[in-house]
Amino acid sequence: MNPNERCPLYKLTRTAFDYLLQNFKENIDHYKNPYANFAELLTQHNIGDYRERTGAYILRPIEPDVPANAPAHMADKQALDFYGSFEGMTPRLASHPYVLAYLNHFHLHQYGIARWPSTKNTNLDSMRKHWLTNNNEEKDIWKSSISGRMWWIAHMATKAAEHSAGAFDAKQALETFAETPEYYHRTMEYAVLKNYTTMAECVRALHNEAEGINRAGYIDMLKELNREAGARLIDSLSRDDLRNIVRGSADRQMRKPGSVKNRKYLRGIKKIKVLSLGAGAQSTVLALMAEEGWNGLEKPDFAIFADTQWEPPNVYRHLEWLEKRLSYEVIRVTAGNIRENILNGINPDGDRFMDIPAFLINPNGSKAVAMRQCTTHYKINPIHKELRRRLNFTPGRRAPKDVQVEMWIGISADESERIKPSRDEWIDNRYPLVDLQMTRANIYNWFKERHPDRRLPRSACVGCPYHSDMEWKWLKENEPDSFNDAVRVDWSLRNIPKIQGSLRGEAYLHRSRIELSKVNLNEAQNYDDVMASECEGLCGV
Repeated sequence: MNPNERCPLYKLTRTAFDYLLQNFKENIDHYKNPYANFAELLTQHNIGDYRERTGAYILRPIEPDVPANAPAHMADKQALDFYGSFEGMTPRLASHPYVLAYLNHFHLHQYGIARWPSTKNTNLDSMRKHWLTNNNEEKDIWKSSISGRMWWIAHMATKAAEHSAGAFDAKQALETFAETPEYYHRTMEYAVLKNYTTMAECVRALHNEAEGINRAGYIDMLKELNREAGARLIDSLSRDDLRNIVRGSADRQMRKPGSVKNRKYLRGIKKIKVLSLGAGAQSTVLALMAEEGWNGLEKPDFAIFADTQWEPPNVYRHLEWLEKRLSYEVIRVTAGNIRENILNGINPDGDRFMDIPAFLINPNGSKAVAMRQCTTHYKINPIHKELRRRLNFTPGRRAPKDVQVEMWIGISADESERIKPSRDEWIDNRYPLVDLQMTRANIYNWFKERHPDRRLPRSACVGCPYHSDMEWKWLKENEPDSFNDAVRVDWSLRNIPKIQGSLRGEAYLHRSRIELSKVNLNEAQNYDDVMASECEGLCGV
């Protein structure tokens, strides 16, 4: 077809359609061939007159393509281009099996193979419906037929946009249908949505009040609207009244745990606010801000301190001071003594694996860093275990959808690169200090104004390899027993066989890969460079 040429839109003759329908299985190899010539196939079987005009026209070449590395339904996003390729196409023609069969065979065959490859269609009848939908299946023509699906999904999106009073455009409506085909399927099935304004309000709700609704919730929402239409003349309602009905229905569904894709969309549940308390500068100030109600912060329901049992003594003293100033509960949990486990070359589960990110010199002389699992094993896991216990979760079962924990983490605004989403859907990480634009300097000033005689510690294990030289030096001068303990552990990494058995090469606590007792601690070193890799945001705060 010439790009500037308008050509007639044809449909298959009944004879041609019936032949293809009856012989689909025998000609299956033809359908698997992207360059198949169906005109030649029909001619070979004495069906020379295989098409007839419809009165509509094709305005430009039809050349859709399935996006690479994308879910198959994303191809539907090209439907508006396909829809705009016709002049005179009507819903009646777009529902005619002979029209769609002609488009599927002579314009969309390569696209159809890419969209629905035969390797993914073990059901031969399902594959046949993509190319040939017969008269008995007209009600499903918009579900399975290649061209029927593309035209109807674009038609619905266009009509919804035209009747949305500017709430969205056709492209936005199509993206909603394409992202979740179930929305499109159900929208087509319910008679109440034959009223385009009602349909437009449902699509608008999917962008707003019903964002995150799942298949079951959307079906129930449409059933409710269908009942409403049966009880009153819904077509005669003003847009405002209709919108209120749709909003109300959507809101009721979004309050049901079984009607949402993800618990974060569920409405009407009280989130349990939990502060991850590391007893360092940031989490201390966040805890005190919440106690004070500073800048509108509410108090958390409780705070949890995950104790590695190897914090410097000043952190434990500071935690005791802090607990006396908080009216909400501070829970202490632990997965065991990380120091003792390091010396035994095991993790909390007893496996032969050392969790800390020690600095290594491999047997071949190359340098590496040991895998860090200490945050997960000694911070995250014990906190989550306590939360599951307190919330009465059934062991081994997923958390109920109507339970949502808001985990407060004390990362400051100048450390925003450490922000990460929770790994668990029932926990939603929140970073109040980032929301308040509080940097570390702001935090120290806030604390100094209220407690000028106190020093804020940094919560980290005595032998944490992420220590900067400044921190090692402070530890040596102010907590000499703790520093000497770190020196002993550092020596043990290279000299105790059962520790060496859990590592490859020589391990050091200092990043210089020099024995800790011999490191020159007067050289400046940037703490941020190494701590930024502590991706969970639960250490050093």
